[in-house]
Amino acid sequence: MHKSCPFCKKEVDSTVAVCPHCTRILRETISTDKSNYYSQTNQRSTNNEKSNKKNKFASFLKSQVDKFKKLFSRNKVHIVGYNKQDRYKKFILIFIALFFFIGLYTKNARTPAPSTPISVIPNSIENNTIQTTKNTPTQAKDPKTYFSLPNGSVLSQNSFYLNGLGELKIKNGGSLDAIAKLVNTALNKSVFTVYIKANSTYTISKIKDGNYKLFFNLGNDWDTEIKAFTVNSGYKVFEELFNFTTREYEEGNYINTKYSTFEVTLNPVIGGNAETENVNPAEFANY
Repeated sequence: MHKSCPFCKKEVDSTVAVCPHCTRILRETISTDKSNYYSQTNQRSTNNEKSNKKNKFASFLKSQVDKFKKLFSRNKVHIVGYNKQDRYKKFILIFIALFFFIGLYTKNARTPAPSTPISVIPNSIENNTIQTTKNTPTQAKDPKTYFSLPNGSVLSQNSFYLNGLGELKIKNGGSLDAIAKLVNTALNKSVFTVYIKANSTYTISKIKDGNYKLFFNLGNDWDTEIKAFTVNSGYKVFEELFNFTTREYEEGNYINTKYSTFEVTLNPVIGGNAETENVNPAEFANY
């Protein structure tokens, strides 16, 4: 059977797809695209597999949580195995144990160790060995048996800094005895250390010109062997410096001398303006 080519108008066989005369395409062959069908089918299969895996993992996770709840709801010890499922329980138990020991360590770190009295008087200026008690009293003592040194007992002094005119009056109006240390800031050592009893006063005289700090240790029951208070011991320092100066000035036919005098109170008083701060016992002992 023949037909006419719509382009060149010549007769051609009806079964040909291309005109043999003008080589124009007379019929376009449409093939079935099976690849797209298979790709879509494979995609749906992959999605189903992922969904199944998620469902399996969710059910596995739920079962592990249920086992974990049962594990701690019983009053007995369980041995953790090494298979894949029990591995999660092992990790959980390790984290719980780790947090427990961290909390225990933190609690012990916050618990202060019992304080041991420290000698407040160095052996010498060259050798500042800190002495401590061998046997700290563990039972409360009767206040009537507390030992005190006589008021004004000088424990140490450096005569080089005690050839001036300055004076420092120290009042101890509290119920605790005190050790007062006058520290020269240039030397960074005590030039005069004195024992001042409760409700007593002492004046340090002949202080050489310079800047000084006043440290003091309050407490009860003085131990003459270790040179420290064994009851209610506390250490402080006055924040402000004591600047001792001496100068001469003329007044008529006379030459007068003016020098510094200070007065402090170790116990808090109404209207007092001197600020103090706490000091570490070891630091106090080194002066």
